Amino acid sequence: MSFRRRICAVLGVFVAVNAAFVLALLWAYGVLLPGIVGGTIVYFQHGTVGIDFLRLPVSWPTALLLVAAFLAAQLYYGYRRVLAGTRGADGDAEHAVARTVRRLAMIADVPEPAVRVVDDTEPSCYTVGRLTDATIVVTTGLVEALDAEELEAVLAHEIAHVANRDVTLMTITTLFVEIADRAYRGARLARRALADPDALSQSGRAALYWFLPLVALTYVFVAPILWVFPTIAAWATRTLSHAREFAADAAAARITGNPLALATALLTLAETTPTPATDLRTTGIRALCITPIEPVTGAETASPPRIRRPTDGEKRRERVTAWLEGATPAGPIGGGASETHPPVERRVRRLSELAADLATAGATGRQP
Repeated sequence: MSFRRRICAVLGVFVAVNAAFVLALLWAYGVLLPGIVGGTIVYFQHGTVGIDFLRLPVSWPTALLLVAAFLAAQLYYGYRRVLAGTRGADGDAEHAVARTVRRLAMIADVPEPAVRVVDDTEPSCYTVGRLTDATIVVTTGLVEALDAEELEAVLAHEIAHVANRDVTLMTITTLFVEIADRAYRGARLARRALADPDALSQSGRAALYWFLPLVALTYVFVAPILWVFPTIAAWATRTLSHAREFAADAAAARITGNPLALATALLTLAETTPTPATDLRTTGIRALCITPIEPVTGAETASPPRIRRPTDGEKRRERVTAWLEGATPAGPIGGGASETHPPVERRVRRLSELAADLATAGATGRQP
C-alpha cells in the first residue's frame, strides 16, 4: 500500500473511531443507563418491561452534528492546549533560527511557519498547526546540542511536516488519544476508588459523594464499552506518526541535500534525552516531536544561543557508521520502537542509505 493510501486509510479509521466514540457516549448515557434504571423500576412494579436499546437518544442528523462538533473542538483546542505554555517574547524574531526556517520554507514552497524558541535546556523540537498556519517550537537546549547543519536538518524535517499537511492531523489525533483515555479512566472511577482511594483527586471524591449510583453503573456498563477506544486511538496515532516520520526524514534529506546531518542530529537526541514514560496520556503528545520526548513549553527568548559550526562531513559519516555497527544505545528512543516514533536505528539507517544514493548520483552525474 502506498504512503498516501495508507495515511488515508488510517485517517478514515480515526474519523470512524471518533464518530463511534461520540455515539457510544450518547447511547450509553442516553439509552443504556436510563433503560437499565427505568426498566428495573418498571419490572419490579409491573413484572414486565419493554425497552428498545437499539436506538439513539437523538436523531441521526443531530448525532452527525455532534460528531462534527467534536472533531472541530479537537482541531481548535488541540492547537491551543499544546501552545498554551509558550509565551511570546517582546522584541524582534529575526534571529538565526527564524531566518533558517524562512529559507527552508522558500525551498519547500510552503507558507513560512511561525517560530518560537523556548528558553529550556531540554533538547526538543515540534510543530503544531491548523489548516491555515503552523508554528515550529524549538528549545535553546536543541540549538546548543546541534551544529548548524544538524539544526538545519531538524528544521527541514519540521518544514516537511508542514509541506505534507500532517501537522493539523497529528495535533487533533494526539488530543483524541488523551480524551479517549480520560473518558475510560473516568468510567473506571469506582474501581480506582476501591483499589486506591487515597490516589483519587478532589473532583473524583466529589463525584463519588454526590453521584455514587451513577459512578457504579458507569463502571459496570459504560467502562466495558469505552475500553477499546484508547487502544485504537493509540494504534492510529502510532501508525500515522511512524509513516509521517519516515516521509519527513526523506523530505528533509531532499531539502537540505545532507541526510547524514539529520542522522547525527537524531543520534545526539537519542543519546541526550531520557527514556520517555509509558503513560498513554502523554504518549500521543510526544508524536508531535522529532523524537519521542515531551513537548517543552515556556517563555520564548528573542536571543537564542549561538549556533555551532558544522561538523566535518567525514567525521559525521564515521559516527553514523560506528553507531549502526554496534554502538546503538538501548531503550525506546535508541534501539526500540516507541508508541509514536519508529526506532532511531531504522531512521538513521534509511538516512545513511539516502546519503549513499546521493553520493552515487553525484559521482555518476545523474539525478538521485
